[in-house]
Amino acid sequence: MQSQENRVLISGEIKNDSVPIQNVHIINKSAQKGTITNRIGQFKISVTDKDTLMISDIQFQNKIIIINQDHLLTKFIEINLLELTNELDEVIVQQFDDMSEELGLPNAGKEPLNKLDRNLNHYSQKSTPVVILEALLFKQGGIDDIYNIVSGNRKRDRKLKQLIQEDELNVSKMEYVKTIRAHFQDEFFINSVKIEEEYIDTYIYYCLAQDIGNLYDKGRLIEVIDVLLKSKEQYFQSLETVDE
Repeated sequence: MQSQENRVLISGEIKNDSVPIQNVHIINKSAQKGTITNRIGQFKISVTDKDTLMISDIQFQNKIIIINQDHLLTKFIEINLLELTNELDEVIVQQFDDMSEELGLPNAGKEPLNKLDRNLNHYSQKSTPVVILEALLFKQGGIDDIYNIVSGNRKRDRKLKQLIQEDELNVSKMEYVKTIRAHFQDEFFINSVKIEEEYIDTYIYYCLAQDIGNLYDKGRLIEVIDVLLKSKEQYFQSLETVDE
């Protein structure tokens, strides 16, 4: 972290389509200092080269600014924020096509199970020795349970379910990777985190194990930045372990 003596005081102005914005939070993540804009959207903050400024307001999209030499020379920075838009999901009104919902039955409103889930619910969840013992004792379903185990049906369908769940999880993680990269922008990862562009996606994916997706969803961006700034060494160590 740069010492406070190396920082200079710069002025700034935050607008939305030329309209000044009051009470916007400006946090210098590198210096752990912050301020807010006044009634005409202006602020002052101490910075040095490559400091990371985080701009946030509940009505506007958050923004990350990396201080460069131009900012230090002009001692001024102008920032334009984009307004958040909340789109309502389309509402479709239709008649009930499931009598269980109209009758208030226990399965009302539940999605029907697909064939794989029906099979998994049908299979005995007991261990193989217990299934064999129950079959020898002529317990109901014992022979069918043995067949599903011996034929490999139960093991196959369990593995298939696991692969489907892993695929769904990976799709969700890649959406977080794209969203977080777009939010913080490549300049932040290259200049502040010191990660080369070709590693950015895999680095964010690695950091998801530290719950940055959940933190991002909750708007706890400072904690997300902390993880991104502090995990680089462990990330590259993990790459070396894979190569070995």
